[in-house]
Amino acid sequence: MNEITDTQQKALFKAIKRILRPLVSLLLRQGITYTALIDLLKTTYVEVADQQFTLKGKKQTDSRISVLTGVHRKEVKRIREQEAVPMEAKERKASLSAQLMATWLGHPDYLNENGQPKALPRNSEGNELSFDTMVRCVTKDVHPRSILDEWIHQGVVAIDRQGLVQLQESGYVPKEDFEEKLFFVGKNIGDHLSVVTHNLTGEQAPMLDRAVYYGDLSENSVKELEAYARAGALELLTEVNQMASRLQYQDQQSDKNDHAMHFGAYFYCCEQVQEDLEAEIEADADKGTAK
Repeated sequence: MNEITDTQQKALFKAIKRILRPLVSLLLRQGITYTALIDLLKTTYVEVADQQFTLKGKKQTDSRISVLTGVHRKEVKRIREQEAVPMEAKERKASLSAQLMATWLGHPDYLNENGQPKALPRNSEGNELSFDTMVRCVTKDVHPRSILDEWIHQGVVAIDRQGLVQLQESGYVPKEDFEEKLFFVGKNIGDHLSVVTHNLTGEQAPMLDRAVYYGDLSENSVKELEAYARAGALELLTEVNQMASRLQYQDQQSDKNDHAMHFGAYFYCCEQVQEDLEAEIEADADKGTAK
């Protein structure tokens, strides 16, 4: 582990505080207090130290984890002996829905000559493509009719006059289910912070992490930028999804397929608050910055 200077630690704590502010706001809105979060934080410290801070050729011990984390050795032992928490039903549903959407939007068999998702019959006989066959190629544990009924209810798909299933969305975004939304929050923010951690260590080539910042904008200008960014991001995400699906099929034919990736785009806007402009930011930085 690399030791950091007092100046670097102050800068790190300042960045962490800024990261934590919206998280604490979410926790307070859901009635989760500081004391309720302590055990989760303690458990996470132990799990990360146990999994990511091993010494080559040496067995990880409770004592070493205790030294690394500051958590008492008895607590470390208790946490390490806990069984892993299985994925909840709604988390599995969200994950499955995302996989199905990626297949429909990305796999060449389910795209027309213009690269758009095909309308699919509900079911079929033999090897003909259908909504049922698409679901069954992803999972055998959930009946396709259950997925179809839920997606119709959510407005993700619609049945046209010919009885074909038409995709209505460009990605799976649960609109009502709080637990499903949290599944994607954890994955997206967690993976983004993993990129940040990777880049801050400086031990390997940096991963892509870019954003555009502008202040001094009118509300109408922000809305115009959001519409433009949303359309461009969705188009790029669709193209990346199709390329990833094609490469995944290619790589599954070999034994060199032990990597995963996560690519995302985001857009955030809010009313400009003067207190949020950090003192160390240069006077003209809010005029326009590309990161």
